[in-house]
Amino acid sequence: MKGIGIEQYGGVDELRTIELPAKQLGPDDLLVSIQASGVNPVDWKVREGKLKQDFAFELPLILGWDAAGTVMAAGVNVQDFHVGDDVFFRPLFDRFGTYADEIVVPASIVSKMPKGISYMEAASLPLAGLTALQAIEEVGQAGPETRVLILAGSGGVGSLAIQMAKARGAYVAATTSTRNAEFVRELGADEVLTYDTESIHSSLQFDFLFDTIGGSAYGDALKWMKPGGVVATIISSRDAIRPDVADALEQDLCLRTEFVFTRPDGKNMNRLRELVEERKVKPLISEVYPMTVDGVRKAHLSSQTGRTRGKIVLSREFSQ
Repeated sequence: MKGIGIEQYGGVDELRTIELPAKQLGPDDLLVSIQASGVNPVDWKVREGKLKQDFAFELPLILGWDAAGTVMAAGVNVQDFHVGDDVFFRPLFDRFGTYADEIVVPASIVSKMPKGISYMEAASLPLAGLTALQAIEEVGQAGPETRVLILAGSGGVGSLAIQMAKARGAYVAATTSTRNAEFVRELGADEVLTYDTESIHSSLQFDFLFDTIGGSAYGDALKWMKPGGVVATIISSRDAIRPDVADALEQDLCLRTEFVFTRPDGKNMNRLRELVEERKVKPLISEVYPMTVDGVRKAHLSSQTGRTRGKIVLSREFSQ
């Protein structure tokens, strides 16, 4: 297989075309021709070597953990998918990423694409969508009686989390910049807290906090939590400095905190497909680049600004 990735850790100049021996199709696998791939912060963090202490990556490594494409072959045990099916998924964390022409993945982590959307829209959903779904529905168990606070509501994960929490009937507040305030309101947020104004304040206490940014913003948000509340975070110590007040506040408020590291899950992917088809969740694409070395370099540099609204996507359609 041919893709775009790294032979050694470093900056965007380390991105190059990578060729790896084709992975053998197992009895429970699918071979998928990739048409589009999402771009996520984890992609450039892996490229820079920020995760090498946590994951034993084997180099060379093709990057990318979001994809949509077409089934080219199915293992003998696979019954739910057939050649020609359009699918989307978040693959396993191994050498074979989705900035590639094709990939072999277990059928158990794949879902058919939602009807009525493009490959690019579908590719924008898996990793961010699974992250938001597993935080909102599994950790937070958000419902009509839940008051939810989402940090960085205009980002790839936050924008989907707002929609999912609203789909479950929750009251949703979200933080964002003044520039993105109207965008976040249009997603369904009941309350928008703009962090770049003179003061940021909510009169409510929240049952569930979904932290997608960390740092001082996380410390400030803890002050608005209801005693006995629940916190889900995707931020580790390598992503942001933990504020000094966090430990004391979490303990004083008896908060249950859980780190969410997104797992590939076919059932959750089916749930995500249903939400899109029911128009409760919509894909939000900010930028599209060709699936080329230069396109990936530009996409990574854009993602690293931390100012993305929605998702960045690589498309094979623009690589011809």
